[in-house]
Amino acid sequence: MCTGNVCRSPMAEALLIQRLAQRGLEARVISRGLGAPVGRAPHEFALATAAAHGVEISPDKRAAAVTSPELAAATVVFVMDHGHRHKVQQRFPAASGKTFLLGQGTVGEIADPIQLPLAAFETAWAGIDAGVDHWLDQLQQAGMLHVVRQPV
Repeated sequence: MCTGNVCRSPMAEALLIQRLAQRGLEARVISRGLGAPVGRAPHEFALATAAAHGVEISPDKRAAAVTSPELAAATVVFVMDHGHRHKVQQRFPAASGKTFLLGQGTVGEIADPIQLPLAAFETAWAGIDAGVDHWLDQLQQAGMLHVVRQPV
């Protein structure tokens, strides 16, 4: 989850889906925004950055706002910065205990690259990449993800 669901969270969603498949794991992954411009396509630099790293953001991806039922159904929620975590705690207190920084244990907060040059998207990608691998390891070690097919 990020602010607008047009930069960081679509990149994280696409990368998580790819890495789960590579590890032979299955999980439902969606990205949402706390202040999403609903219906907007991902930022062109988010698409380009993901593609440069061999990851495709779905052409059907559109910004969507997070809902209470989605958070209630989620096993774990990843946010990009402390402000997001605080907003989740305020607006959706039941999700507080399962909401974590994606960059926790690696880079910390992952800054919003919107309205910045392509290089800022690359920086965000590096943080997302490190966070995704870290959390997939943590979730597997905790027994929350299991191999369901041969890794790719």
